[in-house]
Amino acid sequence: MFKFMRKHASFRHVVQFLFAIIVMYIGVTFVLFLNQLVNNPSASLSRPAGVEAFLPISALVGLKAWLSTGKFDPVHPAGLVIFLLAIIVSLFFKRTFCSWICPIGTLSEGLARIGEKVFGRNFAVPKWLDYLLRSLKYLILFFFVIVIFLGMSGVEAAAFLQTPYNMVSDIKMLRFFQHLSIFGIAVIGLLIILSVLYENFWCRYLCPYGGLLGLFSLLSPFKVTRNQATCIQCGQCTKSCPNHILVERAERVWSPECTGCLNCVQQCPVKETLTFKAPKMPWFLSPKIVAIVLVFAWFITVLMAKLTGHWETSMAMEMYRALIPMN
Repeated sequence: MFKFMRKHASFRHVVQFLFAIIVMYIGVTFVLFLNQLVNNPSASLSRPAGVEAFLPISALVGLKAWLSTGKFDPVHPAGLVIFLLAIIVSLFFKRTFCSWICPIGTLSEGLARIGEKVFGRNFAVPKWLDYLLRSLKYLILFFFVIVIFLGMSGVEAAAFLQTPYNMVSDIKMLRFFQHLSIFGIAVIGLLIILSVLYENFWCRYLCPYGGLLGLFSLLSPFKVTRNQATCIQCGQCTKSCPNHILVERAERVWSPECTGCLNCVQQCPVKETLTFKAPKMPWFLSPKIVAIVLVFAWFITVLMAKLTGHWETSMAMEMYRALIPMN
């Protein structure tokens, strides 16, 4: 199915599939929840808090408010929990959130495989243009960081969380996709085409979330590590890297573009020449262990958030229902 998918490479795809199913369930449930809230308020279907994962800007404001005031976002707490989890995962295991969990990353990967099947390959952006385009996601990221972390005080950030606009930002997001303008359709269509032609176009060039996680991933102790003594310089690792990193030339892959997909590790023909490990440690993380760690981290974090009251919104459904006609 995928050119690099073998038996030992399937763990990542299983995790991707699991989270894709979760996201689809959340999406369908959220639509049904809004319909019942308007048409049948007495129905028992509850709002899926996981929808807040798609509100990264709100989560960034929530982070600012939390760090400044010590008060955890009461309106979209699940969004902040997921945002923090993605950062923590990146601090320890590179950008595995992007390549193992993120549904946009999974979709982007799938579109690239379609392009490979249709055209026989994915096209390459000229190196000079690639460097310029890669800076875009960091420019977008720094814009939001400056506006939110430097342009807003903690009190202002906390106040924004309580505004009607933020309270129903999840509805605004849904309405945007339900009622796409011609411009919106054109932009999304263009991104799809570019993702088919150029592997990981959105993730590589435009995603500020990925840019942020990439910066945190520089601190990760676990990195793809090459044993120079046993490396046969076959180049399979570099060819299999979706982010065009020259793995065959690196002793340890430090690049913030590395998403920890472990394609290179899985494609290496020499056993234990490429491993995902921390420095001076005799053991390494296999794809199976990474899969278990990520799934466990996700579900234990959600469970702890629910048990401590940091998952479900504190906003009354009466308020939520009253704000729906405004969107």
